[in-house]
Amino acid sequence: MKLTKEQKQELIDKLARPWGRVSLLCDGHKVELVVKLCKGMRYRVVTYVDGRWESKWVSGKEEHPEQKFLNKQVRPACPKKDKAAMEKAVGKRYFKKMCVEDRYWTATFTLYDITWASGRSAINHLCKVCDSIQIAPEEATA
Repeated sequence: MKLTKEQKQELIDKLARPWGRVSLLCDGHKVELVVKLCKGMRYRVVTYVDGRWESKWVSGKEEHPEQKFLNKQVRPACPKKDKAAMEKAVGKRYFKKMCVEDRYWTATFTLYDITWASGRSAINHLCKVCDSIQIAPEEATA
């Protein structure tokens, strides 16, 4: 079962306010989205799967079923600044050969963040990755 446009908008509106909270049932898991004060005066939407989050989910080294509910981020292993400096130092043609031989220059690593910048991005992601998503009944949220 999927969410209607009205339900999605209602959930996004709840998560637009500080300390907003939404509980969903996604593919047999209870997923809670909570707006919390993060760094300074910034609010972020935090994801809890079955009422908790574990640090082993954050690393992309192992596969966990809970990772599909989190914010996937793929980042380069080498900063752009270092890559540009090396390309300038050795030349474009040789740098392409270096990239083929040494994976450091093209490698990436994956992180799974439990926070989202907005409620809209969290809800849209869950609607995209979950086969079954519905609003949790009130007695299940208590």
